[in-house]
Amino acid sequence: MENLSEVQTQVENQLPAIADLRDQVQLTYWSDHHFIAQTLLDQLPFGEILGSYRFYQYIDYQLPSLLEAARRNLLYWILTDICQYNGTPADQISLFYDETFLWHYSVPAFWEEIVMQIRQGNRVRFLSRFLLLQTQVEVEFNKIRLLTTGPIGYQFIYTDSKEYSYSFNASLWETTIQNHKFVLINPTQYTLPITQPNAQGREIEYQAQLTRIQALPNNIHVQAHYWDSVDTTPDITLEGTTQASTPLSKYQRSREFQFASPATAINCGCGIDICHCDNNRQPGTPPTPSYLLLWDPQVTSRPLDGVHYNRRTGA
Repeated sequence: MENLSEVQTQVENQLPAIADLRDQVQLTYWSDHHFIAQTLLDQLPFGEILGSYRFYQYIDYQLPSLLEAARRNLLYWILTDICQYNGTPADQISLFYDETFLWHYSVPAFWEEIVMQIRQGNRVRFLSRFLLLQTQVEVEFNKIRLLTTGPIGYQFIYTDSKEYSYSFNASLWETTIQNHKFVLINPTQYTLPITQPNAQGREIEYQAQLTRIQALPNNIHVQAHYWDSVDTTPDITLEGTTQASTPLSKYQRSREFQFASPATAINCGCGIDICHCDNNRQPGTPPTPSYLLLWDPQVTSRPLDGVHYNRRTGA
């Protein structure tokens, strides 16, 4: 019995702190149960406005931490016998952003800065969905854009953006671009935010969450020298040997697909998913699969729907 008690104590010590989803006003959820690991919740910036700096910082560096927290959450469900309504063990959960909090609390608090960044051509996003299954993880971001309402007036709208999915079996992240058009003002396809808030009598809780977000570092402001000040960490090549990647500053990395001027020996321009360097691939990049059609921004001004980033017909 003493050994069993010790084992139980050790197991409890390994369990993460738990959050009750019913207490969260920045998100909604689709699940039969209400409990999630706090460490996982901390990795999901629901309700925050994500500028280019914060978004790519999250995608480039925080996804491994998200996976680790997701695995611990799955383990927590198993060890604590969290079950669904039919008595089967919990094995999935879907989280979504809360429309009232985002559009009637968070966005208005940063209205002027969001408009300024979009008018300057910088993308502004928000986390819209998170899915956790036994087999995979999915995170999806939507993009805030502007719709003109008069000579100097704007209304916020939003469009699909990017979805990142990770398969535990394949140990691989895949990226799906839902909308890769560059128009940030007056796009042709968009969704209108809700016009009437529904705080469900929890205005105090909503305001407290907004205060917490406002106290965070500025997630919207674009730091012009960010990409020039960050060196990539050592990478594992396809041969399994370790080599240091070239500092990003040498490639004049730009997430907005603004090509660098040929002032240096290496002339490179990088967008969200492709780099073009003097007609050569960036060192260390694996060959492009034969079934993919890549977009060369120096030839065409934008990707062609149904052609670029997609498989050829019949492939």
